[in-house]
Amino acid sequence: MHTADVMIKAMAMEIGNNDIFLHGLASPLPALAMHLAKLTHAPHMVYINVADALDPEPDSYKLCLSSADPRHALNTKAVIELLETFDLAAKGKLTGMFLGGAQIDSKGNINLTCIGDYYSPKVKLPGGAAAAYLTPIVKKLIIWTTNHSKRVFVEKLDFVTGLGYEEGKEKDVTVITNMAVFKVTKEGFVLKSIHPDVTVEEVIENMSFSPVVKDVETTPTPSKDELKLIEKLDPDGVRFSEFKK
Repeated sequence: MHTADVMIKAMAMEIGNNDIFLHGLASPLPALAMHLAKLTHAPHMVYINVADALDPEPDSYKLCLSSADPRHALNTKAVIELLETFDLAAKGKLTGMFLGGAQIDSKGNINLTCIGDYYSPKVKLPGGAAAAYLTPIVKKLIIWTTNHSKRVFVEKLDFVTGLGYEEGKEKDVTVITNMAVFKVTKEGFVLKSIHPDVTVEEVIENMSFSPVVKDVETTPTPSKDELKLIEKLDPDGVRFSEFKK
């Protein structure tokens, strides 16, 4: 089983039956996770994507390389412009969202802006779009990376694009990688589960800071029926494009 499918299952498990979730650009794994959740344990969740589609019909859905491909809005119940999702978030009605992170720190803060000095960066990243606005106000923030490494998990971000855990705020922060699943709480950056064939030692060795380790479980993997759903939604294997060959 490919790590992509394990991550999709882990992401889907974070979505509840009455949640309203959004994903942005370059998000093949979150897109599949949202569909998987809706087709299994969360039929009443509301799916919003960056192609401005509200609950696109999964029977006509086929994952495309660009998350903004208009084909992702085929047979949608309604069109909802991205700006309207910001209004939903401001009203507290957007339950959660998925975001990637080029750098992630021990609070779950993310950097999607630059590597190095902001005024003279080594690498200019795509930017956070609305991350700075949305991350403080959504109730569920799910951060993902397919590159679990010391370059990603850093002690200090070069730039803070989006906020993770904030003490005193009602926000569930989850970090899902190609190795493990973490929860960011007042206890710290807590290792909740490791994927099959991964060890706790490997997880820690590939981070620049130490997570809290206790009661670590094995990340659940998709069932045969869930794998069939994922493969039906993504017959061209777009979900594998995020992984190094």
